[in-house]
Amino acid sequence: MRDWKITSVSFGGQKKVRMNDLDGGNPKNKDLFIDTPYTSYILRNGKETILVDTGLSDKMIVDGIGWGGYVTAGGEQAVLDALRSEGLTPADIDTVILTHLHLDHAGNIQLFKDARIIVQKEEIDECCNPLPHNRILGSFDPETMPKLWASRHLYIVDGDVDLGNGLKLCKIPGHTRGSQCIVVPTAEGRYVVTGDMPHVSISLFPQLTEMKTLDGGVLTISSQEDARIPYIMSSFIPNMYTTYASYDRLKLLAEAFEPKWYLTGHDPWCIIKHTWG
Repeated sequence: MRDWKITSVSFGGQKKVRMNDLDGGNPKNKDLFIDTPYTSYILRNGKETILVDTGLSDKMIVDGIGWGGYVTAGGEQAVLDALRSEGLTPADIDTVILTHLHLDHAGNIQLFKDARIIVQKEEIDECCNPLPHNRILGSFDPETMPKLWASRHLYIVDGDVDLGNGLKLCKIPGHTRGSQCIVVPTAEGRYVVTGDMPHVSISLFPQLTEMKTLDGGVLTISSQEDARIPYIMSSFIPNMYTTYASYDRLKLLAEAFEPKWYLTGHDPWCIIKHTWG
């Protein structure tokens, strides 16, 4: 079943994100900023068309500003335009897999009325009863759960799931309690679509010294100098114990433990590369 092909699409994004939000607060990168996309992925095998994550809803952008005070783009039209660029409409999507329910990954679900929607049980629990810091930060869109409950084809899973078509969902908590990744077998090998576990490659690969930028350039960054530290904990990781365990697990899921096999939710290089498989 290594017949899957993967395509990245941008459903918007944020401008001038602080590198220190992504790199664990490395003081050598304190003056660096990077534009980050809201990356979703289309998985196709000639029989099924699957969308991973649905971006940010219009209501979460006020006067061009979104979460964290960053200049932000997104919303329904961004989703429709990105799908159209791939020759698709929401009606062509058979299944939506939500890596987690944060506002920039689970907005616009109402566009996919006929699709099967798959989400982890613990992610539903967290969205319904977020910790106080998540309420203050506004990590969840308050309209997410009403939209999910309105879905005609909501599938709430608990833990790892083999979908029977070659794809496998693996629970990887840490960023949220119910985060999940998708292991995608292709003719090239096994890719892992990570959602925000991690957000960007440098979390799994702390010795990286470069990040691709959306304009095709390169941002030089200071790497993690202590080789004994295996991973970077960004400012978006509330539970380090479960994150370490999940990162250890992720190392075993891809074809090889190399950055090219891990397709993240916010790495610009994933938009530039665009296709796999």
